[in-house]
Amino acid sequence: MLRKYALPGGVRSFEDALGLFALNEACPEPNPEWTAYFVETMTAFIVHGAAPAGLIDEAKAGWLIRSISIDGVVHSALELELLLHVMEVAAEVPESLSAFALDQIRLALEPHAIGAYHAARPAAPGVTAYDLAHVWRVLRGALDRGRLMLSPLEARVLKEIDECAPRSEHHPAWRDMMSAVVTFDRPKEVLRTDRWLVTDDRQVLDEEVAA
Repeated sequence: MLRKYALPGGVRSFEDALGLFALNEACPEPNPEWTAYFVETMTAFIVHGAAPAGLIDEAKAGWLIRSISIDGVVHSALELELLLHVMEVAAEVPESLSAFALDQIRLALEPHAIGAYHAARPAAPGVTAYDLAHVWRVLRGALDRGRLMLSPLEARVLKEIDECAPRSEHHPAWRDMMSAVVTFDRPKEVLRTDRWLVTDDRQVLDEEVAA
């Protein structure tokens, strides 16, 4: 019905996208067909359909974060998958979005853990192989000749994750990864390629992106 009648051309506007978010919230047990349709259709619009095409700027990142989270927490597993898929498909992503994705690990390690990421990960007090897979999915383009090239914001989020548990509780590969972190600054107006993040703070733009 959606493909044939409601959205025959896919999601074309932010209003269409909000409609799909509403449908997703109304479906407590989505089937695989809906999961695939939701992620692929929304990703196509967010990355390629909304300007600037092919990349995520701060405005689109802010809209996405506001749409899938409450107080910085993603509560839906499907919306968390949407976030990660958008980051994989986009040619460029601002640091605010990648820091937001990484911060879901910190939220899962806190004493009063919450969120979809917490619900999915194996119970453990420190960083696990599951968490490392999430980190590398977010930062896959940041590794350069053995160095993990991060913005100060990305590095700060990883440090906060590191401080959630004693060193001995973290997976050995986490310690190796943290020792490879190198931070650098870039002009705020520049976006990084391959998910290299470059702005200097956690600010999410509140301007309307539909215009």
